[in-house]
Amino acid sequence: MNPQKLEEIVKQLIAHGKGLLAADESNASCEKRFDAVGVPCTEDTRREYRELLLTTPSAEDILSGVILFDETFWQSSDRGQVFREILNNHQIAPGIKVDKGLIDLPGFEGEKVTQGLDGLAERMATYAAAGARFAKWRAVITIGDGIPTDECIGANTFTLARYARICQEYNIVPIVEPEVLFDGDHTSEQCEQVMSHVFDILFQTMRAFRVHLPGAILKTSMVLPGKDSGNPINHDEVAERTVRTLHEHVPHELGGVVFLSGGQQPNDAFINLNRIVKRGPHPWGVTFSYSRALQDPVLKAWAKKRTDINGAQNLFIRQLQLVSAAAKGELDESLLDDDSFVSHSQDL
Repeated sequence: MNPQKLEEIVKQLIAHGKGLLAADESNASCEKRFDAVGVPCTEDTRREYRELLLTTPSAEDILSGVILFDETFWQSSDRGQVFREILNNHQIAPGIKVDKGLIDLPGFEGEKVTQGLDGLAERMATYAAAGARFAKWRAVITIGDGIPTDECIGANTFTLARYARICQEYNIVPIVEPEVLFDGDHTSEQCEQVMSHVFDILFQTMRAFRVHLPGAILKTSMVLPGKDSGNPINHDEVAERTVRTLHEHVPHELGGVVFLSGGQQPNDAFINLNRIVKRGPHPWGVTFSYSRALQDPVLKAWAKKRTDINGAQNLFIRQLQLVSAAAKGELDESLLDDDSFVSHSQDL
């Protein structure tokens, strides 16, 4: 492990006004999205769509990195250039999703653990040799009747910590993602309590497994009321609770914090990020790692007219400009009142 190299990669990923595109949807997730817009989900159509995103002119002005699915990591453009080389040539760091998805935690109804530790060191060596600069592992924490349990939190933070240390052995920056799900009818207070507890256990475990925290990044949801709670999202309350949770429960020496949109409408994801950043200064860099908040209008436009690549890429740049402004705390939120300017997706 080279701590200096890890910290240099972190600094690149959380550069001011820049952030990450999460383009690491599994084939099953991709199929749901393609089905919704009437496009067959095949290896060729997935490659075609992701090429549109990865070759968008000037995207490097806003994207510091892209999280790729294994299939995409090895694919090439129509012109035969490997996608990760295209990213590198534009100073965008290629990253890789390495977890193997969720499975039920036996004996704990409604709770999940993430699989993928078996053989991870060998896979990480292969990704490192092929140029991966960072990786991502997602765990999910559900709030409900009697859950999350400490056993579930413990099982997931154990795998996150083990994964993170394995990454660092190969000088790959680990992004640890303990997503507290937006699903449910919980209150903001409950979400804040659970997220605080998860962070306490996560970072205690990461220290125990000797993870170099300045060379790691946290990917987190925001403190939100459950989508079925009937409570509307109050942007100032989200910012206040999220910032308090992070400042009090995330080590200040950590390399950086990136947010997922986690089921919010794009407008809410942009405004909440904007207000969180405005409540700085923060001890670490804060930015975005969004998927559908950036991609939804692009996917819909591409599906409608797949020959109009420029039109779809212009929509992508528009979304990137919005989220970049939010990542600097400089978003003109009045722009989002114009329904023609930004996509309103109910399901990110």
